[in-house]
Amino acid sequence: MGKEVRFILERGTKLSDEEIAMIEAARNLPESPDEDDPPIDPVATPEQYNALMRAVAERNRRVAGRRRGSA
Repeated sequence: MGKEVRFILERGTKLSDEEIAMIEAARNLPESPDEDDPPIDPVATPEQYNALMRAVAERNRRVAGRRRGSA
């Protein structure tokens, strides 16, 4: 398992070119589920899958509301 790297960004912090390159490279890494983040199988765990889809829909509504300035 690879080394976990975390960054805490303060508002107004400018990322270096190296940090931006690291983030871009991380976008291309495959997902690696583990015991804290198991894959959700819609057939094996339909209740868990439906709960996830409800949470995603709610998040998307909140994000869309912020973009319009109404939330």
